[in-house]
Amino acid sequence: MKRFAIPAIIGLAAATPVSAALSGYWDSSKVIHAILGNERVADALRQQPIESIISIENGYQIATQDCQVEVQVSRIAPDRPGPARFSLQIGPGQCS
Repeated sequence: MKRFAIPAIIGLAAATPVSAALSGYWDSSKVIHAILGNERVADALRQQPIESIISIENGYQIATQDCQVEVQVSRIAPDRPGPARFSLQIGPGQCS
């Protein structure tokens, strides 16, 4: 009976949402790709080449030579196994 209990416990643990989360690298990569693919971010930066992406408290700051924009990332916990979802709030672009 013990031989069947251990695999069953391992199988249940593997099915939890925590184990389905992406690693930190892939999670941040997915978010950054969504930010960079957003037309509002491109417009806030006046379509200029990106010089830096900085992680801030609730998201990222994207900067060009003349402009910067902050993007807040709100994570939505998944209700089933799979990657977490998120939404973006794009601040106004600040250009010099």
